[in-house]
Amino acid sequence: MKNKLKKLLRKEIKLIHPEEIFNKKVVVLVMVILALFFDLLIINYNQSFLSCKEDARIISPLEIKLKGLVYGYPIEKMLPYIALEDKQTAAFLVGIAKKESNWGKHSPKLNGKTCYNYWGYRGQGENVTPSGYTCFKTPQEAVSVVGKRISDLVNYSGLTTPSKMIVWKCGWDCSQHSDQSVQGWIADVGYYYKKVYQ
Repeated sequence: MKNKLKKLLRKEIKLIHPEEIFNKKVVVLVMVILALFFDLLIINYNQSFLSCKEDARIISPLEIKLKGLVYGYPIEKMLPYIALEDKQTAAFLVGIAKKESNWGKHSPKLNGKTCYNYWGYRGQGENVTPSGYTCFKTPQEAVSVVGKRISDLVNYSGLTTPSKMIVWKCGWDCSQHSDQSVQGWIADVGYYYKKVYQ
């Protein structure tokens, strides 16, 4: 046994040079394929990273606050657009939508499809229900149009409180509405207006 071990230890270990095993062209080809593979991985990673970056958006404190109020209601899908409005307009959008449609649960439809009109907005255009409510194509369009109207009323007509914004309910003359319904509208809109604005 010792003799066999001694013979093994005396034997010269000869390492085989890689060139003897592989052809140089094959080695270069394998390296090129590996390089292309890693390039594709890097390109795919960069594209994934860029698409994630495009999808990512910063959620504002206002949007977080609004989500706490309207979670589970149809108006929730409008929050990214409502949160882009100034705080007072956003407060009116939320308060009026609560009063007029229970945040979209009871809103006008045209041909069985939602109009995204949660504010009882009556504007001009071709998409109008038989009862005169405007139908919007998207939540974004709805917030944009209604938000602009509210913003104009706040900034150009001085309707800066729910009691002044009563024109939304009855126009510039509320004599055709009961005092109880007028006060109820002001109180209900005001409740949510204050939750958002203050």
